[in-house]
Parts: sequence; structure tokens; C-alpha cells
Amino acid sequence: MPRLIKWALKGFIVSQVNKAQQDMRQSQKAYQTQHKREGDIDVNYVPKKNTKNSENFGGGEYVDYEEVK
Repeated sequence: MPRLIKWALKGFIVSQVNKAQQDMRQSQKAYQTQHKREGDIDVNYVPKKNTKNSENFGGGEYVDYEEVK
């Protein structure tokens, strides 16, 4: 009887460890696909072109700026 309990407990522990490893791999893969590398650009929305305003555009106004280092 003790051998049977030992065998069942060992099988349960091994299966739980394997399941935890598989869950970790899946979460790591999901993290990698969700997070972009530095410098990657993702455009989710491109606004429609408004032809009326773009034809009448006469330029913008000058904005003075100060470079910060």
C-alpha cells in the first residue's frame, strides 16, 4: 500500500511540474508577441484624408523652441 501511494504521489507531482512548465512557456510566448521591440512602429489608426482642408493649407506658423539636452 505505501508503494502505491508513493507511486501515485510521484505521478501527480511530475504531472503538476510539467503543467507549470507548459503554462510558463505559453505565458512567455504571449508576452513576447504582445511587446514590441524598441524602435518598432505600430499604426492602429490612419485618419481619412480631408481634401478640402489639405488643398487650402497655406503653411503653418513658426513655433520657437529651445533644445533641451
